[in-house]
Amino acid sequence: MNISVLIEEERLLAELLELPEVSGIYLSADRTEPERLKNLTERIHRVGKKCYYAFPFVFRGESLAYFEPRVSLLAESGCDGWLIRSLDEAGFVQEHHLPGERIFDAGMYVWNRLAAEQMRLLGADVLTVPYELNAGELSALQEPGMELIIYGRIPAMISAQCMQKTALHHCRKEEGGQALLYPLKDRKGAEFLAENRCRFCYNVIYNSVPLWLLDQRRKFPERIRLQFFTEEKGEPSRIIRLLRREAEKPQGAFTRGHFARGVE
Repeated sequence: MNISVLIEEERLLAELLELPEVSGIYLSADRTEPERLKNLTERIHRVGKKCYYAFPFVFRGESLAYFEPRVSLLAESGCDGWLIRSLDEAGFVQEHHLPGERIFDAGMYVWNRLAAEQMRLLGADVLTVPYELNAGELSALQEPGMELIIYGRIPAMISAQCMQKTALHHCRKEEGGQALLYPLKDRKGAEFLAENRCRFCYNVIYNSVPLWLLDQRRKFPERIRLQFFTEEKGEPSRIIRLLRREAEKPQGAFTRGHFARGVE
């Protein structure tokens, strides 16, 4: 089984480098500058793991203006691949001939074999299982090279409307801010985690509880991914130990997403 981990916070990197079960690490472009990518890639390679670079969820003018002058840094970083989250990013990687695997994320929807075929034509080497597919639909897809996200906060909404500008009438990006986390409550009192990603000027609102599929191991494809964000040090090690033991349901609140019930 190929276990990859996406981290939003670099403070978890040292811990992951010591875990033999982890074969690849995704670094977030929202927090990892291309200027630092080569050094981080070399550090990850020294312990025999692969390094991937996760492009932002939103790729607009701000993103293009940021990455265009840094293409050579990306190309020469030694990175093993790119997590692609939009057609614009697929075009950017293609246009600049960035070497490495092209991994299309869950938002690049692969509902069936025809969709998978089209994504391959667009350059995908690896496809991520959409959050909306259930276990039966994944089994029926029978598409090689699929990666399944089995743990982590699911993005419930991605918005280009900045909540900071709307509510407080100022831009944190202009003040040097990079990210801001705060809670939001819906009308039923459920608390969601909201994040301003200022480097590329967009927002992510996450599900109120984490996705948990660790006890569904018999239904996994060969590649799986865990995503850590707000977890403290020590949590990645604990979660991966539970995965190896085929853990039962966690004690706290969690969601299976659509893995059991699918969507209409």
